[in-house]
Amino acid sequence: MLRIENYSLSLRNSKKKEVKILDGVSLALEKGKCLGIAGESGSGKSMLSLSIPRLIPPSSIVETKGEILFEGKDLLGLSEEEMRILRGKEIAFIFQEPLTAMNPIMPLQEQLAETIYAHEDNITEKEVFTLVLRALELSGFPEPEKYLNAYPYQLSGGMQQRALIAMALILNPKLIIADEPTTAIDVSLQVQLLERLKSIIKSEESSMIFITHDLGVLRVIADELAIMYCGLVLEYGKCEEILKAPKHPYTSDLIAALPRLSEAKALPKAIPGFQPSPERRPAGCVYAERCSKAIKSCFESRPYLADCGNGVLCACFLSS
Repeated sequence: MLRIENYSLSLRNSKKKEVKILDGVSLALEKGKCLGIAGESGSGKSMLSLSIPRLIPPSSIVETKGEILFEGKDLLGLSEEEMRILRGKEIAFIFQEPLTAMNPIMPLQEQLAETIYAHEDNITEKEVFTLVLRALELSGFPEPEKYLNAYPYQLSGGMQQRALIAMALILNPKLIIADEPTTAIDVSLQVQLLERLKSIIKSEESSMIFITHDLGVLRVIADELAIMYCGLVLEYGKCEEILKAPKHPYTSDLIAALPRLSEAKALPKAIPGFQPSPERRPAGCVYAERCSKAIKSCFESRPYLADCGNGVLCACFLSS
């Protein structure tokens, strides 16, 4: 379905200097599967997700390298018109903030119908209405007819998030990219939405990339997992295997930082130090300065992804 090969992205910063945001990222996603991407804020997760449908303003891009192959087509080589046809119809995006992604003066039915009319020329109003209702039902709206004329501000936070999911599902896309879609909603609703998305992937035979900083969420929904840090992938493979027996010290530290409400005495362990900015990415391992297990070679040269066993790749001298 999707293969990212050695992809690098350089942007202009506020001082108009070139900064490499992503450095040699390689990932793959099969049909009917969910790839989770996790890491701290600033690790490059969202930039990678925006690169796939090419939603980063071209004026800010200095250079891209590598390939992003969607069903064999290199998306980086397509024209803007060719990408416009793919966006919404075959590649859909669920944004993090519903109120900034939705038109505040347009009722829900019109917002969903807009996506249909942008891609389907010969379609009747009855067919559009049927597609809108189906998308709302799939995303978990009870009695969706009641919400057709509702404006975004009239919906609860959970309903707004479901509306974004409905907008993404309206044309049954092959690839769904969800950028932290459950961050701003309560835990019980998170579980409902995650179960809903997981069932949609399986039943509709779509694939999904799910971006979050919460490994607990990915434990529920992801088949495979990529751990990102400072624009690089440090660990990649089967989600269950990585969370059960992490190979990279950064993954271990992320898991240790998870809250454990069921174990009152097991408090989360904060990771010391700070993630370096892309402008100051070290020549050696990008995590060496914060890693308690770092050795001399970690500061001198950069480790790259290598097979660590059990279907997991890891960029660590101590694990390879």
